[in-house]
Order: sequence, then C-alpha cells, then structure tokens
Amino acid sequence: MERKLRYVWWFVLVALVIIAIWKLFLPHGTYAYVQKSDSSREIVVYVAGAVESPGLVHLAPDARLDDALKQVQLLPEANLENMNPAEKLKDGQKVTVPFKAVVAPLDPATGNSGGTGGVGSPSAAAPTATAAPATGTSVSVDGKININTAGAADLDKLSGIGPALAERIIQYRTENGLFARAEDLQNVSGIGPKTFEKMAAQVTVGP
Repeated sequence: MERKLRYVWWFVLVALVIIAIWKLFLPHGTYAYVQKSDSSREIVVYVAGAVESPGLVHLAPDARLDDALKQVQLLPEANLENMNPAEKLKDGQKVTVPFKAVVAPLDPATGNSGGTGGVGSPSAAAPTATAAPATGTSVSVDGKININTAGAADLDKLSGIGPALAERIIQYRTENGLFARAEDLQNVSGIGPKTFEKMAAQVTVGP
C-alpha cells in the first residue's frame, strides 16, 4: 500500500512538472508563430486621382503612404504637398492623389482672370474660358462630339471623361492648336489607349 501511494505521488509530481513546462514555453512559441504569420501577410489599397493608371496596390502590413506612391506612376499634375507620406495605411483603404491648382488665363473680353481652382473644381471646369475659337457646332450631324469646338460641358459627356479630363483637353487644345485627328486625344495627359477606346465612336474633328 505504501509503495502504491509513493507511485501516485510520483505521478502527480511529474504531471505538475509537465504542466509547468507547458505554461512556461508554449506562450512564447505561440506568440512567435503569430508574429511570423502576421509578417507574411499583406494589405491591399486602391490608389486613384492624379495617377497614370488607378488601381490596386499590394503592400506590407506596416506600409506607409510613401510606399504606395512609389508603386504608381504619378501624373505631372499630381499635388503631393498636402499629403503625408508617413501616413500608415490600412487594408482596403482608398488613396486619392489630388491635382495641382490650375490658373485660368485672362478672358479677352473682360481682361479678368478666370481664377484658380483644382482640376475638377467648378472654377477649373468653366466651359469656354480656355477654349480655342469655335469653328463650328460642337456636335456633328451624326451626333459625334467635335473635340476641336466642344466646351467642357460637351466633353464631359464622353465615356471615360470627367470634369478634370475635359479641362485638360481644352487646355491642350489651347496650347497646341486644334486636333488633326481624333486619335490625337491620346496626347492629352491622362488619356491612354483604353480611355480613348471608350470614346472613339463618340468623337470627331470635322463638322
């Protein structure tokens, strides 16, 4: 009987030692495993605005705004002054890169400036302040938009064109002259082959 009791005590002692070792080492191992798992994950953010091709960007979990901007092609009109490159990003976040302010030229009729405003703002999207002299109607007989005479309001109706791109088309037309062909729209910053393809059947350079 005494020998059996001794075995029981030995069994209890061994069990307590095993439990103590388990509590001492397992939490550290588990934490290290979780840390390793977290480090292998990634976050996905959406970058839009003054970039060549808006889209998803895959980053490390501890990524900053600067890391996302390095993975996209910024347009010359991108305004980074009011952005914080040290901002920590979260999974699913949308990052919008703003455009620089555009100063409208003097209005020949009034001698006054059209004011300043960001691309896409009401003042920047003024219909004809920067447009080339109209040579005809802005809509052709077959219903297409004449990109050489159309104002911002008509250009905004084209597929893939918003107020910002409409203003850029007018600005390009003013600085470089009338478009020789519809495909020349791709020379405007922000209009690539895919964007032009959406509006190709809607535009013309003729009457």
